[in-house]
Amino acid sequence: MGNTDTGTDAVAVINAYFAERLEKARAEAEKANAKLAQAQEDAAAFTERQELPPAVGAMKQGWALASWVTERATCIASDEINGKVRRGQYQQAKAERAAVLAWLEGNGYEVPGPFKD
Repeated sequence: MGNTDTGTDAVAVINAYFAERLEKARAEAEKANAKLAQAQEDAAAFTERQELPPAVGAMKQGWALASWVTERATCIASDEINGKVRRGQYQQAKAERAAVLAWLEGNGYEVPGPFKD
């Protein structure tokens, strides 16, 4: 039933399509599982030793955290302006950002100039 007039087996080609999709999905799942394992390891290291993960590329250790906490506060500020979060939430995020940046500096991590107030 899968053969066409040209002798090509459409069912076989369709099965190849799904096999390729499955292989790509498995590869993506393996990458995601590796990222999850690394994130769990990083979280455990911080919980146990208050140690941040090693630096990646040109970034220094702690810069990713400084960037994240700054972006988080910025997003909350925008959401507060637009009425998406309750009033005062930005002030809380701003205080949390300051606390994280102070923790980084207090624990010997460099906080890049753009993240300082």
